[in-house]
Amino acid sequence: MPQPYEQGDPGTSKGGDGWRPTGGRGRMLAMRAESEAQAAQRRELLAPVARLCERAGVPVHLGHLERHRASPVVALLCTAADGSWDAAVTVVRAQPIAQQFQAYNGRWGRDPDTGYDLGSPGQLVFEIQIHEDDDGAGGHGPRPLVVFELVDDAVAASDSLVLWWRRPALFAATRPTPDRKAETRRRARQYAHREAAAADPEVRVVGVPPGMAVDPAALAWNFPRDHTGRYRRSAAVALAPLDGAGLHLRQSWLVARADGEALSVGTEDVIGANQEHRWNLTPWLWSGRHARTPSARRWQVDDAGSVRPILDLLDAGDLAGALTAAGVRTDDQIGKLLAGRPTRLYRAALTDTWVHNLYAGLATSAPWRFENAYREWDAERTGRHRPGVLFGLKGLNQQRKPKVALDVTAGGPMLRMVFTASNMVVPRALWTVPADLR
Repeated sequence: MPQPYEQGDPGTSKGGDGWRPTGGRGRMLAMRAESEAQAAQRRELLAPVARLCERAGVPVHLGHLERHRASPVVALLCTAADGSWDAAVTVVRAQPIAQQFQAYNGRWGRDPDTGYDLGSPGQLVFEIQIHEDDDGAGGHGPRPLVVFELVDDAVAASDSLVLWWRRPALFAATRPTPDRKAETRRRARQYAHREAAAADPEVRVVGVPPGMAVDPAALAWNFPRDHTGRYRRSAAVALAPLDGAGLHLRQSWLVARADGEALSVGTEDVIGANQEHRWNLTPWLWSGRHARTPSARRWQVDDAGSVRPILDLLDAGDLAGALTAAGVRTDDQIGKLLAGRPTRLYRAALTDTWVHNLYAGLATSAPWRFENAYREWDAERTGRHRPGVLFGLKGLNQQRKPKVALDVTAGGPMLRMVFTASNMVVPRALWTVPADLR
């Protein structure tokens, strides 16, 4: 890492729209376009910003800011320790924004070309630009600009950079701690309701085609439950397709729903690929024809004892340990959320929401089933080999939502954070702990 405020350091070649920090002898001819008088003036004005950053423990150094339509100018540069973002502070000429427009535009505005000429009209202000990686953009194109500010003085400029540097600590989230007693009571309630429902199943079957052997006891036992143990009223379980259309198309399915204390089974037009509860790949959950399916097929292990250490880690809230024990890796962003850290600093305010939703979403997962789950789901889609969404992290009101997805690489199963507008999901019955395993 370069020494703080050391002129002539090479900087970094990473950049984004509007600028790119540069340095080194290879850029010297381009840098000469800025007059030495203006360069000296910028260095003098940036010196107090550098001193304030150094006192706060933020490493900065002098370099240059390269722009699209003009020559580079002297700037104070800062780079993340992991290289995920870079920042530049320089001095520009700006004009005041009319007060009625300041709520959305700030106090100052500068011309993108003449503003960097310190001899042009206007007030001398500090410009801060920060670019950060964004995996949600798919890794394509330049690093996006996430912060652009024009501030009045050196203190405000240094404060902006220091706060950005400290965002990981400011927005760190406390990882959830399971309430073991409450969870034990919840499982006991669910088990009792499953036993009672399976012993005397009330299942109304209407319009089911011949050959569909619905097993009322199996369906009643396995139907999704809420925290009270009763049937989850909002759940719709797509049991089997009745048409030959693709999963991504709306077609007729055999669907089970809760109707008070009973279950009803009938035909509905749904998009199979979008159904959280889809059991066509796990027919032993509802069909009498598959009642003798062996445990290795149902659970991906011969006996529950072999995965007890993983279940114990899940019960203790040690998701990272459970994933590791099952041979499941995570990408950079999921790994950070498991540790309670922001994925990207620009989205740091969402850390608490995403951490809690990640832990809640994986609490009932069966990591040893992930590879089989992915391969069965991918085979249905003719082997497209794309990550399959497990659940959403929520928090963003936009079309492309943040979600946790399952992938399989040469190194085994991996959890990734993806941004997608698709509603397709990997069915929960493939990757969660089977109801009859515990």
